[in-house]
Amino acid sequence: MAEDLIIVSISRQGDGRSIAGLRVNGHGWVRLVAPRHDGALYPHHTLLTGRTQPRLLDRILVDADWPDHHPEQPENRLIEGTPWQLLERPANLAALRAVPAALERSPELFGDAASRLRATRVRELPGPSLALLAPRHLRLSVWDDHDLGKQRVRAHFWWAGREWRLPLQDNQYRRTLYRRPEGDYPADSFGLRPDRPLYAVAALGLPFGGWCYKSIVSLFQLPFASLRQRSSARAAACSSIG
Repeated sequence: MAEDLIIVSISRQGDGRSIAGLRVNGHGWVRLVAPRHDGALYPHHTLLTGRTQPRLLDRILVDADWPDHHPEQPENRLIEGTPWQLLERPANLAALRAVPAALERSPELFGDAASRLRATRVRELPGPSLALLAPRHLRLSVWDDHDLGKQRVRAHFWWAGREWRLPLQDNQYRRTLYRRPEGDYPADSFGLRPDRPLYAVAALGLPFGGWCYKSIVSLFQLPFASLRQRSSARAAACSSIG
């Protein structure tokens, strides 16, 4: 059966990409992976109708029936090599309701408040290796790691009553940070509006040295029209109660 998805994450994975979405029917997460060990996707895998590449909040239809062999990421689905269909850009307002409905409510992130988990423990977790958060007081930082000879980027934010500092894998904001001097930058300096809800997708990576590391793989906001529709519905409900 083809997966009907809203894309909420397009992130760096090695020299390729990782793409994940939420099922429009509300049945959770799908990470689309190629039939290779690391699952990384390349442009020839992800070509959409109209010969474009996926964007955040696209609604797509993809043949991806089978799970892959990584128990740490139970939401992974192998693409079958058939063309991906672009249904809407962006997804319609009714479909976008799947996004706020998927917000993580647990006070912990993938089982605890640490930045990494033992791979053996990850395999015992009941849920997916992706989570949708509503971060507060977001800042993005970039600095030169002279020991490794490369730049590092991080997302700093408050969520579930504590401060988090996680690696940033979101393609768009990583590229923007690399062009800036070392330092911390508030979210609104990247065009993220303070008057709209902010969403972040957190992910657990595949095992590395016996650990699975947490990172932020996507930052986004919904189109204003969808927010206005929800505000109008809330106002109407309050009026009917009054």
